[in-house]
This record gives sequence, C-alpha cells and structure tokens, in this order.
Amino acid sequence: MTQLWLMFVLMAIFIIISGTYLSRFGDIIADKSGLGQAFIGGILIAMATSLPELVTSISSALVGAPDIAVGNAFGSNTFNLVILAFADLLQGKGPLLLRVNYSHILSGLVGVLLSALVVFSLILSHFMNFNLSVFGVGVDSIILLLTYLASVRMIYRYDRNNPLDAADKKKENDLNPDYTLNKALLGFAACAVVIVFSGYRLTLTADQISAVTGIDQSFIGSILVAAATSLPELVATISAIKIGAYNMAVGNVFGSNIFNMTVIFFADVFYRQGVLLEDAKIVHILTATVGIVMATIILIGLFYRSRRSFMWMGWDAIAAAVVYFAGVYLLFQLGLNVI
Repeated sequence: MTQLWLMFVLMAIFIIISGTYLSRFGDIIADKSGLGQAFIGGILIAMATSLPELVTSISSALVGAPDIAVGNAFGSNTFNLVILAFADLLQGKGPLLLRVNYSHILSGLVGVLLSALVVFSLILSHFMNFNLSVFGVGVDSIILLLTYLASVRMIYRYDRNNPLDAADKKKENDLNPDYTLNKALLGFAACAVVIVFSGYRLTLTADQISAVTGIDQSFIGSILVAAATSLPELVATISAIKIGAYNMAVGNVFGSNIFNMTVIFFADVFYRQGVLLEDAKIVHILTATVGIVMATIILIGLFYRSRRSFMWMGWDAIAAAVVYFAGVYLLFQLGLNVI
C-alpha cells in the first residue's frame, strides 16, 4: 500500500514539474505566434495546463474506470476554482476580482453551461434511460465538443474586439522568457511526453488504490486524481499572481475549466465498454453542482465587485472555498457508504 502511495506522489510531482514548464512554453508559443490575449490565458495556456486531465481521463477510460475519468474532469474544475480563493489570499489586501477584467465573465459562463450540459445528460441517462450514441460515442459528448468549439470561437472574437488594457498586456507579456518559437515548441512537446507517461501511471495507481482501500472510484477521481492533475494550474496561477498578471491567472482557471469538459468527449471515444456518461455513477452530479455553485459565486463577485474583504480575502472567494470543502466532505461520506 505504501508503495502505491509513493508512486502516486511521484507521478504527481512529475506532473507538477512538466505541467509548469508546459504552461510556460505554451505562453511563449502564444506570444511568439501573435495569437490574441484570449488564447494566451484562456485558451492555449488553459489547454496546456489541462493536458494532465486529458491524459488521465483517457487512461481511465482505457482501463475501464469511467468514474475516475468523469470524476477527474469535474473534480479538477472545483479544485481550479478553489485555486482562485488561494490566489486571492496571496495577492494581498482586498478582493482579487477587483483587479481583473469583466471579459472573464464570458468564459466563466461558458464553463457553467458545459457543466450543466453534462449534468443534464447524467439525469437523462440514469433517470429516464435515454441514451443515444454514434459509433460508441455518446451524442451528449459530441454536443459537448461542438459547444466547446463554438464557445472558443466566440471568446476569441470577443477578446479581439475588447482587448485588455495595455498595462495588463505588459504585465502578462513579462511572463515570457527570451525563447525562440521553435525552441518553445520543442520544450512543449517534451513536457507533453512526460505528462502522457505520468498521467497514465497516475491513473493505474489511483485505480489500484481504490481497489485496495475500498474507497469508491468517484471519490478517488473527483478528489485525489483531480487535485494531482490540477497542480499545473495551481503553479501557473501562483506564478501569475506573483508578478501581478491577475487577468492571466483568472483566465487560466476559467479556460482550464472549459477545456476540462471536453475531456469527457475524448474519454468517451476511448471508452469501449459502452457509453461513458451512461456507465458513470449519478454521484458525479454532486461534484458538478458544487462546481456550478462555486463558479456562480465567483461570477457574481466579478460582476458586483464588492470592496469588502475578510482576512485579506474577498467574501466571494471565502464563500467558494466553503462550498468546495463542504462538497469534498459530502463526496467522501458518499464514498464511504458504498464500501
């Protein structure tokens, strides 16, 4: 058992290191290629830091563990949102959301929409026995991917028409070291290979821990695996906060949450025992709902922009953190009840 936990921690460390450099190289690629601000923080970097979730969920599908695959996607979203609460604490006195652009409301709402689509699909599958698939891939997963692609285009167009102010751009460009585009592409590819290997081994280890301890796969995927695969987002967000790139930090979190929902589609493609969301347990609705509530609280805070704080943290960040830990407790209790 000790060996399994050591392997889990080791793979998590590999993901932290490679995921951190992956987001760094992704930032450089976006900057050198001339892509817009949305792709720097909310699309390209978000996809880079979400690669561990993608690899881990696909690996889970390949080994026939649908609950780890789905739980990882939803659990990573809730963990990413609680990262914002931690970032609020680090950035200094006053609420973090006072320092960021209104444009993040759009990406935050898209994340809520995608999560709600998956919840709706789970309800149809488990309570109404309504399932449609194309070549073994659920129609719900296909709709999820199409919605994501349409949303990315919309976010890009909005960002192009409503760019961040020059001061924010300058701060965020300072994140990029002096690398050439080709060198950044090679570094990106090398980090991706490490993440593919680490994510696959992490999934196998998590599945073995679930079997040995008797803890439900839903809890393992939604909490342990999700926290491990979200470590690159944590590191990237903290790095951005330290240099005052607040829009980069918030954009990375919301962008990662959007991309994490497409992970369900790719996991469904590689899941050959059936349709992924049909075989996943209904308990994932709890994790999804926690994420939706947290995102809604943060979006309200972003729109309302209250100046009030407690212990240097905005009340929106505090409320989101409380919801997260309450959700972890409820999910753990449900996991114990199925042992």
